[in-house]
Amino acid sequence: MKKSTGLMGLVFGAAMMVSGSAMALDSSFDAMSKSGTHQFYVWCTGDASSVKTADGANAKEAQAALAAQAGNSCWPIWQGLAK
Repeated sequence: MKKSTGLMGLVFGAAMMVSGSAMALDSSFDAMSKSGTHQFYVWCTGDASSVKTADGANAKEAQAALAAQAGNSCWPIWQGLAK
């Protein structure tokens, strides 16, 4: 029984860490027009996808900077403004 309880604790702890990092982003519509560090999921075909950040005057500018770095097989998808 203790092993099961320990495993549940690890699962709960991991879930809290994931939700904590998600809460550190402002993904509201207004955040897209704000200056700062924007987070993107960089989706790639034929390559590994990843999560990256870029600074910009707004989300569109930050996305363009990441897209230029990522190449033709990847596209950054905005997730939010890092707080």
